[in-house]
Amino acid sequence: MPTLPHALILEGGGLRGNYTAGVLDAFMKHGLEFPYLIGVSAGVGMGCSFVSKQRERNLYILKNYRKDPRYLSIRSFIKTGDYFGLDFIYHDIPDRFVPFDIETFLASPTRFVSVCTDCETGEPAYFEKDSGILSVMKASSAMPFVSRIVEHGGRKLLDGGISDAIPLAKALSEGFTQNIVILTHPAGYRRKRGIEPPARLFYRKYPRLIEALGSYVEKYNQSLAFAEDEAAAGRTLMIRPSVDLKVSRTERDMAKLISLYELGLKDGEAAALTLTA
Repeated sequence: MPTLPHALILEGGGLRGNYTAGVLDAFMKHGLEFPYLIGVSAGVGMGCSFVSKQRERNLYILKNYRKDPRYLSIRSFIKTGDYFGLDFIYHDIPDRFVPFDIETFLASPTRFVSVCTDCETGEPAYFEKDSGILSVMKASSAMPFVSRIVEHGGRKLLDGGISDAIPLAKALSEGFTQNIVILTHPAGYRRKRGIEPPARLFYRKYPRLIEALGSYVEKYNQSLAFAEDEAAAGRTLMIRPSVDLKVSRTERDMAKLISLYELGLKDGEAAALTLTA
């Protein structure tokens, strides 16, 4: 299997992450491996199956569990405090229903870095892979306002997208000069601030987190512009949906989600051929 020198940078996006799953399955089809993968939220959720070499595992989960109320529902939010059922997604599914090959994952030479947000500092927290990876991935996916704060390693954590949604700069700081960024929005996208609950009502004990939530839209757009500049300069390969299927992060339409995965396969196939040419 060819190991390329690139770092993989995977943004989140809830169920839009099924695009990333398709791209990564195309890479697995071509036997591509990379020395470094850094992901946020759904990015690490999809990326772990790439490192464990479990092709189509994420597609199986989508087809069999998206409609399960334990996966995503108001019922889950009322019962557990998590709109996305994070215990179900990051413990029940990998431990019982669709086993995650953690032995292969841990034995892989690929560095796997998960991005979370530290609630005390409002800054990104980067975690290397270890036996507690599922708890870290759960924290990385804990969206503000609709998820409980996750405690891991003595730290209180939430979604990595709050503080470092597209961690290309982190990969560059690690010495990777060739990078592949997989995004879940099509070209031309810029994040806009929507209607959100007042952060002070939820996180009054965490003033730095409140500050981070106040600026996360601007930070995301700056990170996206930086990635686009790096791509324009030829230093980064950017892969993002070639067609706008208008899939939301909590998408209910299974046909759209399957189409998004298949689009990822198509775009990933084209990227793989470019990388191996």
